[in-house]
Amino acid sequence: MLFLPFRNGFPLDSEIDRLVPGALLAVPESVIAELDRLIARGTADAQAARTLARRFPSAPTMGTGDDAILRSARRGGTPVVTADAELRRRLLAAGVPVLAPRDRHRLELHLPRVSREAGKPRRPANR
Repeated sequence: MLFLPFRNGFPLDSEIDRLVPGALLAVPESVIAELDRLIARGTADAQAARTLARRFPSAPTMGTGDDAILRSARRGGTPVVTADAELRRRLLAAGVPVLAPRDRHRLELHLPRVSREAGKPRRPANR
């Protein structure tokens, strides 16, 4: 998501504020490390994305990549902003809300689905 403001003018700040007013944003350390690797490889807009990431506090993570983001999100219980469809699927399956791009200028809040079993009242056990 940190690349979208530079690649297509995505209004990231205003969209997050529209869906989660007053949200305190943090960037996982694993994302910062990935941005640093992309900068070293010369990836377009990686330096701009890293500069944007510096505006926010970093959130400690254990490990790298999507697994680190997933573990951190489960612990924190807060929504995650991502444009990665596979990460979004994994987060929702783990019960984590996700803000994801709907189109070139809007985010959409995706809430984890409650399973039918989880929504049913439990019957008392036979004794």
